[in-house]
Amino acid sequence: MKRTLELENQLSALSGLLDMTGDFLDVHKVPAPVQYKIKLILDEIFSNIVTYGYRPQDPPDTVLVELCIANGTFTAKVNDGGIPFNPLEYRPADTSLPLEERPIGGLGIHLVRNLAAELAYERKENRNVFCFSLEIG
Repeated sequence: MKRTLELENQLSALSGLLDMTGDFLDVHKVPAPVQYKIKLILDEIFSNIVTYGYRPQDPPDTVLVELCIANGTFTAKVNDGGIPFNPLEYRPADTSLPLEERPIGGLGIHLVRNLAAELAYERKENRNVFCFSLEIG
């Protein structure tokens, strides 16, 4: 059971991504707490792609998001033509430091790492391909 979404690399496309993802998850009776995690991860990934993945002079691009449910597992593949960036190489945030001593940034990746069961990244055909999965019950 798959669904592929094609979205403009604009923040205005985020609400459509989350709505379409919610519809897909509702059809497959994914529990609300798991839906919340999936949408939070997609929000973080898509927002970072659009905000940091493209230079102002880059032409418009399509971000492809593939949603899949099989054998009790939800998997998403997010494919973009932005600047090469492997979030899995990013140093984990040190959450033991007091807030005023923490560097700005990195908490979104920390959140994604802690919510998803599996993460994978590859650079393929000049595009970033980031995948994550969660057990749905």
